[in-house]
Amino acid sequence: MPKPAKILVVEDQVLLLLDLVDQLAECGFDSLPLTTADGAAESLLRTRIDGLVTDIDLPGTLSGLDLARRCAEIQPGLPIVVVSGGHHPRAEELPPGAVFLSKPYRLEDIVAGLTAPARTRVCAA
Repeated sequence: MPKPAKILVVEDQVLLLLDLVDQLAECGFDSLPLTTADGAAESLLRTRIDGLVTDIDLPGTLSGLDLARRCAEIQPGLPIVVVSGGHHPRAEELPPGAVFLSKPYRLEDIVAGLTAPARTRVCAA
């Protein structure tokens, strides 16, 4: 049996974070949950990931967009899903191949963004 994909999930709202991690586990993903982009960026130095789901508005010095760009630089082609309830970035603000979803999002859209060959796109909820 293949090893489950390791997904870095970054969300500062703990209940949303835990809910998404649980839902991703039910879909066969192994998640690494974090509440800040700064902490996630440090984790990138120690852990190889297979995908990223990040909120844009996060505490600390890095935003979710900063983190997404850094992940794309370190691992080109990495599936990246950026979410937000308050920001709607333009396609050119996202790293290549990233998907944006407005909150509230559907789990199916998160999974599709992590598994389907994606091009940079912005999806309205």
